[in-house]
Amino acid sequence: MKVAIFGAGYVGLVTGACLATLGHDVTCVDVDARKVNDINEGKTPIYEPGLDKLLTEAIAAKHFRATTEAKQALEGSQLSMIAVGTPPIDGKIDLNYVLAVAETIGAHVKSVHARHTVVVKSTVVPGTTQGVVREALERASGKRAGADFGLANNPEFLREGCAVEDFMEPDRIVVGQIDETSGTTVLGLYEKFACPKLRVGLVNGEFIKYASNTLLATLVSFSNELYGLCEATPGADGEQIMDGLALDRRLSPVVDGKRVTPGILSYIRGGVGYGGSCLPKDISALRADAKKRDLPTPLLDAVSNVNQARPSAVVKILERELAGLSGKTIAVLGVAFKPGTDDLRDSPAIPLIERLCAAGAKVRAFDPQAADHARALFGEKVAFAGDASALLEKADAALLVTSWPEFAEWDWAALTSSMKNALVLDGRNALRKIAWPARTRYLRVGEGATR
Repeated sequence: MKVAIFGAGYVGLVTGACLATLGHDVTCVDVDARKVNDINEGKTPIYEPGLDKLLTEAIAAKHFRATTEAKQALEGSQLSMIAVGTPPIDGKIDLNYVLAVAETIGAHVKSVHARHTVVVKSTVVPGTTQGVVREALERASGKRAGADFGLANNPEFLREGCAVEDFMEPDRIVVGQIDETSGTTVLGLYEKFACPKLRVGLVNGEFIKYASNTLLATLVSFSNELYGLCEATPGADGEQIMDGLALDRRLSPVVDGKRVTPGILSYIRGGVGYGGSCLPKDISALRADAKKRDLPTPLLDAVSNVNQARPSAVVKILERELAGLSGKTIAVLGVAFKPGTDDLRDSPAIPLIERLCAAGAKVRAFDPQAADHARALFGEKVAFAGDASALLEKADAALLVTSWPEFAEWDWAALTSSMKNALVLDGRNALRKIAWPARTRYLRVGEGATR
């Protein structure tokens, strides 16, 4: 199938490269000419494991290309996909990019006789596809959705850091359709996949995406609130408590005599808070949409509030252990919102670093992928180290924020010996298996205070 994808960010580029690998003829459209040139040379503008190789192979096979010209991408296409950003403005979803693309696609639909199907891939609040997107398409084309052209939404469930794997090995494919023909066309993209394929109405397609993300955010905030209680209770250990909780057979069933540990249990582990391009934005957008309808969302409000409070709670642990932060050098391990990506969007490292600086601390940071983005964000407020030794030398404390696997492989005996004060606060409990030197104070989140 010939496909035009609007947007060459995390969702659009991964989707385009993977669809091309499946044999479809894909053109990605983006307004950034430099990004387009880089992509056509096989250079990805984002860090995503496996994407470089996939993109290079797709370009070589002439199944993938990028352009700034919408007309070129749409010419001869059977399906177009809207995968542009929906950034938050005062907590509300910004649909300007989505609607601008819809107008462009609508103008193309007006000029063609063959049935064209438009798919909203961007995450949009329920009612958007059948509402303002459909209206924009019909206004620009002079035609009717469902009768003259297809309309659907196809939410993505890609986790940054393993997005290629998630696309190529999906747990489900959801298609919100205005009619059967539209849904059938979209499912034609995924005919090689044997996973469950769910056809629903347009509103339900959008809602499934929000339900998925808000559930994950709720689990994280539940865990973080519990860890906060543990931190205030001498002798409490959040990790042991979660280990016991996870053994409930409703959470980890026993199948054929063997315990199954579902991946979702990773969300019932506390830390420094959730971040990224999805969970914070989607929680805010759903709350804002509900407010517009005069509907209360006390649970989602609490989920957001707990998450926003978590960085301050972690900083208070350092303040307690160091008897204040003024003039103290804090080494921050990781600034990306999660390992496997260079994405800083809503990373909990940002409010953590801001609070450390506000308390008078000198912040030194390291991240294997996101350092350049972080330098641009923080400027001279934060010093960035090039390696582990430079990061930890003469530091008063180390704070792990992003659980990059390599942090657990560092020579901590040597590194802590170079610290002014060998204090390590593990904000993700990712260093539990390290054999710590006797002089090192290793603290975990969710661990009850002993003094």
